[in-house]
Amino acid sequence: MSLPHARYIVLEHEGVWKINLDNRYYGPFATREAAVENATDTARKAGDGGYTASVLLMQGTKFETLWTNQTDETA
Repeated sequence: MSLPHARYIVLEHEGVWKINLDNRYYGPFATREAAVENATDTARKAGDGGYTASVLLMQGTKFETLWTNQTDETA
């Protein structure tokens, strides 16, 4: 059985930058860059633990993948 995909979503929430993971908020962070750095460090650790992990930046309703350890298995 495979482990679930860990998606770290960086977003501005209530006027500050936070990370959302499984509908829980972490932070606040002083800047978007600080939130992205923290999310990426944590996602790398999750990847080392066997999880597929991604860091996404949410702006409005759009998501941008900033980092992932997921490989395209169809290639």
